Amino acid sequence: MKIGFVGAGVGTLHAALLLTARHPGVEITIFEKEAHVGGRLRSVDFESGGRIDEGPTIVLMPGKLKEQLAEAGVTGVELERVDPLYDLHFDDGTVVTKVADVVDQAIAIERQFGEGRGFYEFMHQKEKDYETSVSKFLERGYRRKTELLHPDMMRPLLQMHALETAHDHLKRYFKSKYLRMAYSFPTFYIGGNPYTTPSIYGLIPYREQAEGVWYVKGGYFSLAERMYDTLVERGVRFVFEAPVERIVIDQGQAKEIVLQDGTQEAFDQIVLNGEFPLMERLIEGKQPKTYTPSGGTLLLYFKMKGKVDLPVHRFLMPNDLEPLMTNIFKKGRLPEHPAVYLFHPSRIDRSLTGTDDSVVYSLIPSPRGYGVEDYEKVDFIETVLEKIEHHHPGFREKIQEMKIRTPNDAQAFGLYQGGSFGIAPTIRQSAALKTQAKPYLDIDRLYAVGASVHPCGGVPVVMMGATILVNRMEQEMGWKHEFSDDPERVYQM
Repeated sequence: MKIGFVGAGVGTLHAALLLTARHPGVEITIFEKEAHVGGRLRSVDFESGGRIDEGPTIVLMPGKLKEQLAEAGVTGVELERVDPLYDLHFDDGTVVTKVADVVDQAIAIERQFGEGRGFYEFMHQKEKDYETSVSKFLERGYRRKTELLHPDMMRPLLQMHALETAHDHLKRYFKSKYLRMAYSFPTFYIGGNPYTTPSIYGLIPYREQAEGVWYVKGGYFSLAERMYDTLVERGVRFVFEAPVERIVIDQGQAKEIVLQDGTQEAFDQIVLNGEFPLMERLIEGKQPKTYTPSGGTLLLYFKMKGKVDLPVHRFLMPNDLEPLMTNIFKKGRLPEHPAVYLFHPSRIDRSLTGTDDSVVYSLIPSPRGYGVEDYEKVDFIETVLEKIEHHHPGFREKIQEMKIRTPNDAQAFGLYQGGSFGIAPTIRQSAALKTQAKPYLDIDRLYAVGASVHPCGGVPVVMMGATILVNRMEQEMGWKHEFSDDPERVYQM
């Protein structure tokens, strides 16, 4: 059995790990247009020494991640808890700090805002909603869009108030605008606008609070490196700097992968891993559909002289998040008052520099379609640096090196229309309405995985999608494996 993967993102890596763990004789080839694996899970390397994550930084669902790595047979990945989780500094001086202990969090919220009871109600209800979401939506695939209309699916969606926006839904629990912002803005982790994103994605801040925020020792990018090493040990073949030209479809089956240099290779099954709106263009005979991209980001990476007085995670927030999101998502304009996320992993991981120097990553929500010159025209990067300096005097004088990544860079890398998180988390692009592990019922042996494929973005969730994918491949090929008595379970109502 020969399986070919297009793209070496985390979806491919986890699917290949599951396949080789369950079926040691399978022959897998992975074609990657870049010179490295990981997709968004890669590092920025500084000329003056040191590395930092380029993409994802916050590890959520650590229990699920550990379970997934164990099933795939990956060892040597260490997770460290971050506590406090992070703090949010608003422009008017208000500070909201999130901590790992739920009781301590409730006490702090009661002391500061008088809303400890609302926080407990939020956590209690979201625990129920999360359990429902995992079983009904996250860990199952769909064959047809109409499955979403089944009473067993519609009922929980209505009970969870899924049609409310993430921000408006929090009015049920919190009166404070600061708490509503603090517990709705994490929808941007997957590129969503909290003022339009469905409330079902508001489960992200619940998982933060319930399981905590964690860090992969060595950087999140090291997870991709460890997955790659394990696959090489198992004999998986990687072909780097090998962009794909097209997928040959013959008599309703995916047959061959054709590279841009003309190389052709036949496979029994083919998996597309990348931004699906772009992958779709590789498929012979298919007209690409229209998708809504996720939000863009301006990313700044700093190599700092010596130690920096920053926590691992910090958010510098405007007093009102809605105008910022309206500018970014609806008007395509830069916000007057930007939000700035700061990630300082060297506070707990000196291996990233090997010295007393530090590395810091800054993410600023931005419209798509912007390059360095667009930011320079309006001194936007200077505005961001001034904001950081205002909150952390002396920050600028410690900067040894700064690297910049823009939405245009993201688009050039292969992220759909420069959105940083796959396609946007909208109702029309969720659950059964989203691209599935088997994207076309009229093309056999062609599959898909990744942040733009069901269930969603985020490393552990993309890995859930890889599990759905492998189960589907096994089902269609008539394979059995020891890890599941019923490989079809994720497709049943």
